[in-house]
Amino acid sequence: MIYAMVLKNVVIDIKYYPPDIDGNPVFAVETTEETEVGMYYHEETGKFNFEFPITVPEPTQLDNIETTQLMIMEAMADQYEQRLETDLMMMDAQATTFEAVLALTEGMV
Repeated sequence: MIYAMVLKNVVIDIKYYPPDIDGNPVFAVETTEETEVGMYYHEETGKFNFEFPITVPEPTQLDNIETTQLMIMEAMADQYEQRLETDLMMMDAQATTFEAVLALTEGMV
């Protein structure tokens, strides 16, 4: 955007402010001497201050894929852990059975 600085209806300077790298345009806002470079302009109130709003970025497609992959991996890990617990219980039951059979056979001999 190009701005003409005017004093008594005579152009005394011309300023060019191109948009930023994302294409966001520069716009002029009337202010006071209290405004400093680096302050944040709140459009809803028309005030300047150093309180910047907290913006939560929207998740990207990659974020969604990573979240889905993590959920799948956690579910697989839970299933694997449950299977190991079941296998351990089965082995424990088999060991108890074999010990009982061994005790019976020793008593028979």
